[in-house]
Amino acid sequence: MTKRSNHVVPSSSRWAVKKTGSERASKTFDTKEKAVEYGRELSKMEKTELYIHKANGMIQNRTSYGNDPYPPKDTRY
Repeated sequence: MTKRSNHVVPSSSRWAVKKTGSERASKTFDTKEKAVEYGRELSKMEKTELYIHKANGMIQNRTSYGNDPYPPKDTRY
């Protein structure tokens, strides 16, 4: 079973949000900021991880919106 996640990746002169294993983008954007905003909302809805890539394709940041296997012990926050 593969892990479901979304990726914000460069796509020619635009930015795209793609699901893991998908060849087609879910949606494309003119700016990285708009793509990240859409990717966050999508990942929160689907409870998946979001990978944000740099312009050269390397992973810049990763955030999990799913079930965290190591939740924080302090539940006040």
